[in-house]
Amino acid sequence: SDERSQIYIVLGLSLVLIFMVTAALFESLKQPISVLLTVPMALVGVFLIFFYTGATFTREAYIGVIMMGGIVVNNAILLVDHVNQLRRRAGLDLMEATVRGTLERVRPILMTSTTTVLGLLPLVIFSDTANANIWNALGYALIGGLLSSTVFVLTVTPALYVLFERGAERRRVRAAQLAPAPVAG
Repeated sequence: SDERSQIYIVLGLSLVLIFMVTAALFESLKQPISVLLTVPMALVGVFLIFFYTGATFTREAYIGVIMMGGIVVNNAILLVDHVNQLRRRAGLDLMEATVRGTLERVRPILMTSTTTVLGLLPLVIFSDTANANIWNALGYALIGGLLSSTVFVLTVTPALYVLFERGAERRRVRAAQLAPAPVAG
């Protein structure tokens, strides 16, 4: 339908805008991909929650998915930016910075996701059935997406970051090894 194609266009446009902003922020074309991949990871939770609750995927659910796309990338941006800062400022190597950065961001990511999910629960918890009102689909989409993306951001995103950055890290280490040692004067 025409309405569904408009929603797909809006979702695609939002992903392009997120990519452009994160590419400018990280000054990289690979790191934004590890951030953007949190959206399909969040869709896993969206589809699971709709499946298990028996709710109908309405246009409000599509709106929830678009909103969720903007919300779930925030945790990945915080994680990737923190790892980048550790690599830049603390001079840590790729693996050490990724592990330390992820461990240091577990609590803030869990806190923001938990408070958002708890804030959304009243939309769905007081309904008699899964399809009782228009807010249920929106709430289910956001809650399911946030729950699954939180787990994936803390596990899959660091792995993707290492996968995307290890080639550049190897080149940096090789260049440092080949550089002439400073001569003591």
